[in-house]
Amino acid sequence: MDKYTFFVPSFSIPYSNKYLTDTLRLNQFQKRVFDILSSNTLKDILLTAPTGSGKTLTLLLNTSYDLEVGGKELRGFLAIYPNNTLLVNQMCTVESIIIEHFGAVLVDGANSEGKNLAEGKKVYDAGAKVRRCDIDGRNYTEEIDPLSIYKIDPERAGEAFSNIHYIGLLLLSGKYINPEEAIPKRDFLYEIAERKIFPYVRKGGLYLLIFATPDVYLLLVTGAYRDFEGVGKALHNMLLAVAEGKGKELERILRETGTLTRQQVDESVSIVLRMTKLPLFIDEFHLYGLYELDALNALLLLYKELIRYPVVFSSATPSDEIFELLDVKLQLEKVDAEVIEGGGGFPVRGNTTFEIFSADDCGRGLSAYYKAVEKVHKIVLGDLLNELKNLKNDRALIILDRLWMVSSLAKKLKEEGLQVHCIASTYPKETCSPGAPIIIGSEATTQGVNLGPLALGILSGTSSEDVIQRIGRIGRRGKDSKVYLVVPEFALEKEPPSGRMNYKELVAYIRNIFPYYPKRERDVTKLIPEHFHSKRRKLIYSLGIASLLRVSGIKDLLNKVNISEGDALEMLESFLGDPSSLTNFLVFRKNGFRIKYRIDGDDEIYEASIGIISRNFEIKEAQENREVVISLTPSRGPIKVIVRRDPSYFSGKFADLKLFLRTMDGKIIAGDNKIIANEAYDDRALVFIQDMGAELSDYLSYTGEGAQILSNVGGRYALIFV
Repeated sequence: MDKYTFFVPSFSIPYSNKYLTDTLRLNQFQKRVFDILSSNTLKDILLTAPTGSGKTLTLLLNTSYDLEVGGKELRGFLAIYPNNTLLVNQMCTVESIIIEHFGAVLVDGANSEGKNLAEGKKVYDAGAKVRRCDIDGRNYTEEIDPLSIYKIDPERAGEAFSNIHYIGLLLLSGKYINPEEAIPKRDFLYEIAERKIFPYVRKGGLYLLIFATPDVYLLLVTGAYRDFEGVGKALHNMLLAVAEGKGKELERILRETGTLTRQQVDESVSIVLRMTKLPLFIDEFHLYGLYELDALNALLLLYKELIRYPVVFSSATPSDEIFELLDVKLQLEKVDAEVIEGGGGFPVRGNTTFEIFSADDCGRGLSAYYKAVEKVHKIVLGDLLNELKNLKNDRALIILDRLWMVSSLAKKLKEEGLQVHCIASTYPKETCSPGAPIIIGSEATTQGVNLGPLALGILSGTSSEDVIQRIGRIGRRGKDSKVYLVVPEFALEKEPPSGRMNYKELVAYIRNIFPYYPKRERDVTKLIPEHFHSKRRKLIYSLGIASLLRVSGIKDLLNKVNISEGDALEMLESFLGDPSSLTNFLVFRKNGFRIKYRIDGDDEIYEASIGIISRNFEIKEAQENREVVISLTPSRGPIKVIVRRDPSYFSGKFADLKLFLRTMDGKIIAGDNKIIANEAYDDRALVFIQDMGAELSDYLSYTGEGAQILSNVGGRYALIFV
């Protein structure tokens, strides 16, 4: 295996002359964003800056757009993230900034005694969820309080925060908005707003940062968090009314169904209007697949209808083409970070030595990159094991593309006497040690996540976007580092690296030797015909408009319902299931329905998607106790659906999975002929059925994002997990 070495010198971003606090000096692009937001021009911003350069600080730069509550100011940002891992990590980054530079003291939330976190004093209420927020990733926990309120030191804050005394951090995600008692999430949020957030506004002004996933925002706007089943019926009635040419009577029809009563909708929408009337920050938008883009598109349309404040799009690897996929009109002003070699500004990366392993037996084309990423596991245990053992006081990050690799590598490194910290959805808890100097991360948890200063990185990738993001995890904050990169041999034959590159040349080189293969092209939803995405966008937006109509009583809003009679009729004909399960069109899923499982030898019950389980781990049992038992040994067992009846009627249609299995007298088989019981997975599983081709068969086998339908009646069909 040949090796190539090249050097990338350190670089920084010039400082501006603007201070946000007595110790927090804005860099060049942060000052530019601050000026645009302060100008009240309502311009949207496209922010381009390298990873680790401070894009997240944008969330503290809103000085102009506010909502008055009780004569006091509510300012801040609504920040949207494609996944919970990135959402929590960025919240932790902001928490670190306000503690260090604003003298923040936690006064409500996980710590009501107001100890200064900068001094490391943490006292928690008995029974309260503990926030362990460490941007180095050393103290990771799922138990995070959804809201924390901090009091800032007015003597340290600058003019921009002269009327603000408190900063609030709210995690608006279904994973964290999880009331312990059996009360609706809408009611839980309403209580947070009325009893926690707004009282602090009235006490002296609040700067509120909401970290949200797009689906939760939409579920609030459309009222689905009030009653999933009821909203499904409302969707059905709305589609029926439009399909029958009764669109002008829509308000009456919705009112008569009782599913969108004015009082209930008013409470739901008032939460959105009162807590999220803030500028919008869309982070790492290149990570959105087609399904998430449906959500983002509907969200932006509703946001511009409701609020009309600026939107900031932020990414280290932006692509303007994403805006061609959105229906919303934007007034974009581009802000690009100026990068200077060496010091003299805000330190972004230290000196980095790159060593490329040439993978010589991977063939050519896209498949060669998939084979190359699987070599990282073996290279770590062979060529680089001694380097990990000699790491001393530094930290390393190993990025792997398959979850089974995390489990396997963690066990083998432990056998070699090394401690590892695992960041993945499924891993051997007894093997991994939180805070260990060697971090093993799966693909999904290493994009856009700040893990602190790392001196060593070992990685590969199947897309230039992925590799640029992964390289950005190492050598941050001016830390000198070394990166080992695995690349197929044919790509290096085409363009071997030069001995020295600056950062821009490095990015250009990565884009030349790795394919540009955006996430939306790799996502299972690419298999769903485009016209369904278009209609789904209209459906989400129109339901949001219907909710606003019920609250306001403004009849003119009916003109904004943009579903045609043909759209409504096709959607009704394309969906098979109980009307109440139409809500599934609003729920965003990836890699299939979630399934209950436990790890062999462990009594704790977990949940993960069937796709993640089937393409990574061995399924040992799948019928008893209504749960799946897995072993953390590598496996790739394709999912199959065996039916006794002709499935051709379902072709080209969406269906409730349980209805499909019941109608077809079918069963799901995963792994080595293990039957998945209906009770093992959730009740809102939606699937799309289409003709099977050889290419689709290979894709589903590799990803686990669907299943081949086996029937002796005839025809070859595939079932795609939506």
